[in-house]
Amino acid sequence: MTEKRENDMEIVGNDCLFRLIRREEVPCVLSLIRERMRWMDERGIRHWNEARYDLIYPLSHYEAECEAGRLFVLEERQSGRIVCAGALMEHDERWQDGEDALYLHHFVSEAGERGFGALFLRCAERYAAERGKGRMRLDSAEGNEALAGYYAARGYRRVGRCREGGYRGILYEKTLTPVG
Repeated sequence: MTEKRENDMEIVGNDCLFRLIRREEVPCVLSLIRERMRWMDERGIRHWNEARYDLIYPLSHYEAECEAGRLFVLEERQSGRIVCAGALMEHDERWQDGEDALYLHHFVSEAGERGFGALFLRCAERYAAERGKGRMRLDSAEGNEALAGYYAARGYRRVGRCREGGYRGILYEKTLTPVG
């Protein structure tokens, strides 16, 4: 059983814990990303696998996100498995409007399992709202209509496009009701 810390959030009914990652767990994030890249290969999806996301963002990147207190995970309590992860950031250079938002990057869930990504999003949204953020924001590669539908089904709307090197993305946001 894991010890609850200040930034942990109890998730009742799903037997999961949303929390900051521990340094020794950081390699799990890269493993999830590589697993997801293989899953994409098997389905002919062109996204992280084609860009070699694991080389663009190596282990040292996630270690730095951990040290900065931005890397969160969803842990399945019974098994202790890390089933989903993402970095929650106060600023994102892809968005230049100065809105008070929380930005999700490196969002990944265990391939072959359903529901953990949606649960992570709900937890991240609650985390943002509890900190007074009015919006949750993220992006994904252009052309991935399945992922666009996934985000739309969870209340995210397309609000723009972004470019970074060879990356062409769609910007999504969800308006939140601040808590407190």
